[in-house]
Amino acid sequence: MITKIQYISEQDRKSVIDSNPNKVLIEEQNIIEGNFLIFSDVRPNEFILRDIKDNTDIIIFSTFA
Repeated sequence: MITKIQYISEQDRKSVIDSNPNKVLIEEQNIIEGNFLIFSDVRPNEFILRDIKDNTDIIIFSTFA
């Protein structure tokens, strides 16, 4: 599910991010209508693939260490 939350200041932005630890920040919009942070509760594929690569690297390097 996608959640779009408006913020006003940098302190407000940090507060919104801190109050949504179980969601992934996927986009930030700074448009005429205001500033918005867009969160998802599903991780985008690029993050999943990066985690898989990182875990594979850890396994490979620990095998040869």
